[in-house]
Amino acid sequence: MRAVVISVGSELLDGFLTDTNATFLAQEMAALGIELVGVSQVGDSLPRILTTLRRAWDDADLIVTTGGIGPTEDDLTREGVAALLDETVEVDPDLLRGIAEYFAARGLVMPEQNAKQAWLIPSAKALPNPMGTAPGWFVERDGHVIVSMPGVPREMMRMWREQVVPRLLPYLGDRAVVSRTLKTIGIGESAAERLIVDIIQRGYPIIATYAKNDGVHVRITASAPDRARAEAAVQATEREIRELLGEYIYGEDDTSLGAALLAPLAAKGHTLAIAEDGSGGRMTGLLAEEPAAIVAYDGGVVRAFEHAAAEAGIDANAPGSPAALADREARLIRERLHADYGLAIAVRLISGQTLDDTRGEIALALDGPFGTHRREHQVKGIPREIRRRAGLWAAEFLWVVLRSELGGTP
Repeated sequence: MRAVVISVGSELLDGFLTDTNATFLAQEMAALGIELVGVSQVGDSLPRILTTLRRAWDDADLIVTTGGIGPTEDDLTREGVAALLDETVEVDPDLLRGIAEYFAARGLVMPEQNAKQAWLIPSAKALPNPMGTAPGWFVERDGHVIVSMPGVPREMMRMWREQVVPRLLPYLGDRAVVSRTLKTIGIGESAAERLIVDIIQRGYPIIATYAKNDGVHVRITASAPDRARAEAAVQATEREIRELLGEYIYGEDDTSLGAALLAPLAAKGHTLAIAEDGSGGRMTGLLAEEPAAIVAYDGGVVRAFEHAAAEAGIDANAPGSPAALADREARLIRERLHADYGLAIAVRLISGQTLDDTRGEIALALDGPFGTHRREHQVKGIPREIRRRAGLWAAEFLWVVLRSELGGTP
């Protein structure tokens, strides 16, 4: 099967958004054995959308669009697909009722313009969207498949995996495709690749590494005449990779980094409190949204580095001030919130000649039943990147210490 991905939205052409949807779909299609022959971005113009769809119709069997299925006048993907196929849209009563119920569940009345999201054409089946108000379309016509999904990544990814892929499998022949993603932290992409290069060079299963905000992902993909063979190939390769990267692997597939960090604490009945000074609250955000936070996360504070240092009586400009502050805050936050562990992250930013020359001094401390663990980093970059790295280093630091203190791999 040959495919084209079309990302719809003028904000993509204006440079206000990065097209992460196309990257995600390219990776997913490669895993499914679908040949991606083109990726296009098109603005919110019906003539241009229609032209792009016609070109894709000639080039591919599968057309996947993201974006342009909202309720406003500039959401024109449905109109484009309907025009391409010369079919008339009609409001589907069941879809309309579902959208109205979505708003009612939030104490709101559905705006009239949202009725547009209940449109269907004769060739289209609706794709449920439990995370939003925009159902997708799965269109089958004249040996082609057109899939239209929301542009919001979290909505699109879930719809693709839960609704679209099962519908596409019959088009992919008798071969089964199985994938597994191992998630690592504490090792860079190039270092991870070097450790498993012999496995990668075999060529089957296909191994790919990706640097993400939550660490490096290693994806294993195998295709075979039946699912059992594909799964066996993936499992055998996974065992080999785990032998080489085991100390860095914190989870697989849908495991989030936050969930992996909280799991060992929850299993032992322990709790964690966090003090973030100058890091922008990245660790707090990472952990607080996880279900396990209810039992394993006691809370914390997020402050500017200078304010926290002043309160502690520490000269914010003195050498070693981040380490001194982190030590103090880890102990205090643990005591104040009666937690088993107190994690402190202190980030001091020192201005350079340009924003890119900002120097970050990062100190991490974890106070717990077994004493205090410490780590320090220095890095140059823009402040946002320094804070991002501080959050990732803090996650890895917590992972390593918990693994050491609680025994085994969390």
